[in-house]
Amino acid sequence: MNIGYGGVTSWEAVWTPFGAIQQVLWRKVSMIKGKELGFISLVSIVIGSQLGSGAFVLPSQLAPFKTIGLLGWIVSVAGAISLALMFSDLSSHITKSGGPHVYVTAAFGRVAGFFTAWIYWIVSWSSNSILLVTAVSYLTVVTGELSSIEVLSIEMLILFTISYINTLGMKFSGRLETVLTVIKILPLLLLPFVFFMFFDPSFFKVSPKEVATSGDILTTISQTALLTFWGFIGVECATAPAESVKNPKRTIPRAIIIGTSAVALVYLMNTISITGVVGFEKLEATSAPYAVVLSSIFENSSGMAISVLAAVVCIGTLNAWTLTGGQIAYGAYKDGLFPAVFGKVNKAGAPKAAIVIAAIGTLPFLLLEQLHHGGLGKLIDMLVSIFLFVYLACSISYMKLIREWYKTKKERIKAMMLAEFASIFCIFTLSQDVFSSILVLCIFIATGIPIFIRKKETIKNFVVNS
Repeated sequence: MNIGYGGVTSWEAVWTPFGAIQQVLWRKVSMIKGKELGFISLVSIVIGSQLGSGAFVLPSQLAPFKTIGLLGWIVSVAGAISLALMFSDLSSHITKSGGPHVYVTAAFGRVAGFFTAWIYWIVSWSSNSILLVTAVSYLTVVTGELSSIEVLSIEMLILFTISYINTLGMKFSGRLETVLTVIKILPLLLLPFVFFMFFDPSFFKVSPKEVATSGDILTTISQTALLTFWGFIGVECATAPAESVKNPKRTIPRAIIIGTSAVALVYLMNTISITGVVGFEKLEATSAPYAVVLSSIFENSSGMAISVLAAVVCIGTLNAWTLTGGQIAYGAYKDGLFPAVFGKVNKAGAPKAAIVIAAIGTLPFLLLEQLHHGGLGKLIDMLVSIFLFVYLACSISYMKLIREWYKTKKERIKAMMLAEFASIFCIFTLSQDVFSSILVLCIFIATGIPIFIRKKETIKNFVVNS
């Protein structure tokens, strides 16, 4: 029996769904020497993981809050930058793959590390359902109205295609992410300059009536911060594949800070320029803000181009999170936290089993969305709150580790101020719906209890090779 590239047998090449393409792709992958990610690929992952569906849905979702709601963006940007700086410092001291659980384990031990890894891994792939739903909803502008079965089929096709691409190796998927990031960020950088040519500043005037009906200002800011922070989920993604990064102590911090700053700039420019063209009322009445703006500027604009762009943006983010999710599970396995199945890698060094399990786990969320249309906003709030709990755990861990890492008073104070600001941001944003957030967190924790009981002794006593 002949063996093809990557251990693919000749009969597999005939009978597997992607077999006809697989050998060609393996030839391409085999020409990419090494498995390390460089600075450009890592920045692309940081930008790609954050710059997703939020760019296309948040302007409309923020519109009901009027001008005061824009304060949520300011708070989110400040929080994202503080978290970026915090993860940069954490990654410069601990250059291990896996992401947040690595830092929680270093501060509070392996039990806390297990549940952090478990929660973070689940939320990393469950959030992919939002990207898939958004991508396909925009594609219907091109394809026309689709049945529920057709929508679900396209979502599954995209999901398993991206998952398959990520089994071809980290460097290959990293380079793909670079291409996708360039494709999606250039239009989002150029479009605001077009929009600003038709900008009307009167849309941003704050009237006494608006202030009077806005209710509690802090509550409004907390609501919009929770909403807008969806656009910054993934600020920590560069830490997940740390052991596969060239010169990680220098590359990871630079990638996190530059990537997050670029994302913040793109979001702010687009939100302000879009609102300045059509105003809050028109944005509130649509779920496709870019199409509305382009139609108001250019007559007979079908919005087809922007719909394709939106789909590409979401697929690029899906690729970044698929790569990250595989590394989260693989890193947790290497640390003795996850079962052996998550440690299975192919010849390209990709954690194939972890990627496939995550893809299958995403399917119930896609089915749920088909059964309950319109629940996307609530799902976003739920998943953002879980990410914030993970970030809060990292912030508290950072506070503890600061005392071990920094010997001078000046260094400790500077780092502690950063940790405290990041913690306050997480708590403030979570305060919008504490009960629901804690309930969802408990459900996520509960799903990991059977695994923890089964591997309790290994989790507690495993010795990680340095």
